[in-house]
Amino acid sequence: MKHLIQSFQSHVGERGCHFYDSENCNFLTWKEVFRFMDALPTEKGTSFMERLTETLANYNPDHEFLAVQQNGDSVSVELYSQG
Repeated sequence: MKHLIQSFQSHVGERGCHFYDSENCNFLTWKEVFRFMDALPTEKGTSFMERLTETLANYNPDHEFLAVQQNGDSVSVELYSQG
């Protein structure tokens, strides 16, 4: 998780999403996230895309961090708050 925390620290105040797994983290800006979602097959990712879009549009990038974790075949949308 150290790589995720470092990414959070590097992108405070930037609206985007941290895509991570057990070894790597890649931050994508708002525009890059939508380009990524446009490349996904819509029939398989509709609920994921809706949840990611809604969260991306409504979180506070000065105090919260949006992340997507991939663990094998499962993917989760996570919102972390700076306490």
